[in-house]
Amino acid sequence: MKNYNKIIGLFVLFVTASFMSCEDQLVDVPENKFSEVQVFSTEEGVETAINGMYAQLQGYDYYGARMRLLLWPHSGKYQSKQGANDDANKLDVTNTNINLDKLWAGMWQTINQINLVIINVEGSGLKNEATSLGQAYFMRAVVYFDLVRMFEEVPIRLAPTTKDDIHIAKSSKEELYNLIIEDLKKATALLPDRGEYMSGRPLKYAANAYLAKVYITLAGENDASVQPIGFNTVTESEISVANIPDFWQEAKTELDYVIANGGYELTNTYADLFKEGVSSRNTSESIFELQYGNTGATRTNDIIRDVVLASHPIVAEGTTTFGRIRPNKEMFSDHVIQYSGIDFSGDDFIPAGKASNIITLDDAIADPRINETYIYNNYTRTNNNRNVNIFPRVNKGNNAYAHLNKYKDLTYNGTTTIKNHIMMRYADVLLLRAEVENEINGPSTAYAFVNQVLSRARNTSTGTTQEPADWDATSVSDQETFRERIMKEREYELNGEGHEWFDMRRRGLVRFQEQVDHHNAAVNFYTSEGNRDFIFENIESEMLLPIPLSELSGNNLINE
Repeated sequence: MKNYNKIIGLFVLFVTASFMSCEDQLVDVPENKFSEVQVFSTEEGVETAINGMYAQLQGYDYYGARMRLLLWPHSGKYQSKQGANDDANKLDVTNTNINLDKLWAGMWQTINQINLVIINVEGSGLKNEATSLGQAYFMRAVVYFDLVRMFEEVPIRLAPTTKDDIHIAKSSKEELYNLIIEDLKKATALLPDRGEYMSGRPLKYAANAYLAKVYITLAGENDASVQPIGFNTVTESEISVANIPDFWQEAKTELDYVIANGGYELTNTYADLFKEGVSSRNTSESIFELQYGNTGATRTNDIIRDVVLASHPIVAEGTTTFGRIRPNKEMFSDHVIQYSGIDFSGDDFIPAGKASNIITLDDAIADPRINETYIYNNYTRTNNNRNVNIFPRVNKGNNAYAHLNKYKDLTYNGTTTIKNHIMMRYADVLLLRAEVENEINGPSTAYAFVNQVLSRARNTSTGTTQEPADWDATSVSDQETFRERIMKEREYELNGEGHEWFDMRRRGLVRFQEQVDHHNAAVNFYTSEGNRDFIFENIESEMLLPIPLSELSGNNLINE
């Protein structure tokens, strides 16, 4: 066992050191090649390599921190106190942004680890070959799906990178989507079914759900009335790895398969998804979650530190949190106006800045998701029992924001957390299915899918609320109204789960501009321009992220 652990340590060193984006950062370590062979010669070794894939995906330089630090403020839906993200806060991100640079490297390190698994496991004959390859193909598709949506065109790397092939040109958007769809289709055949593998790992239906999201992304982009300059439409005929007559119909097929066969169920209450403790991990609703634990001395998932207010009672007393990322004012305001049951007739935004502006919800009427999602009005610090007023009681300065309430962890030790990151859950699938149904057949048959999510939202441990009321032909009457309302419903249901950057953009430039205009109107309403809030301008270039300067300098075949 001692020698085996030594081999694993060498392998991890090999994986970590064998790829970086710039030539002067990449080190080929030939003496560790032996450890690679040894690791992939046993089922146990392969499982360790699989763990390495997940460790990269959920590590600090990817989903553990950098993705959130960059994409949340750059979505246009959040504000960050982090100085390194001033450009993202202004919706004007530069190619020297440190979080952009680190995220780019983290994504490619993840691709490299995945490719190591595929190259070494394929054809090995080991008992866990199919399951391992299924996870690798699935994860490679997830990462490339992130890459193509964020940067549009990037290199395709299908083998572990060495110093001899650092310089590689970007692949086309069509080639990238062909790879993503091909990998996901392989994953649907290779990933295990329920009960066939360890808890917390994705089942075959996760690949079907991601396929649906890929098709919906392409369909929504293509249907947009206005495209950004240089936008490249990928049509059904350009997907050569599959016979796809229509993206919306293909998404319907995949989602129906997940709904009928996956065995997923909405939790009884919305609060069950985010309650403190381990019971909120890997619920009946979970389709794909990144698994974290509060052991070790390395910060891998910084969600608690990033979003929870300092000395708030939802985390252990004495632990360090900053609450540096918080929803923009209009995020909270929109949800309250839509589903609080309070009469805001004729108002675009809730008032703020006075004691009389605090929001008092009737627990028999208001959407329970408001309290489960947000910390607002005020709170009492655990370190000194002092009251702190926040939005909407306060409308100026650092406290003029509601904060997220979803990430409760009384075991948080200042470094690590037991809170998982939910990549996809069943409510997401139902909302996507409603969106697809509306596009194909209009709203009359789409209500049933969204109303499942709304019905669950009304459930609490003590009874049922009035809001959010079911949708019908009176409240959401036509296809266009449904189209916008379903995107807002995703915001209310999935707030703080990492979807905002992508959802803001996947319906095209016009909707992105409409959402930006709404934010700008809120900044004017609250007279908060320059006081942490910004008026967003020239947003067409912000539909995508720039490739980092470090990559442009180190890869001679990329010239953005």
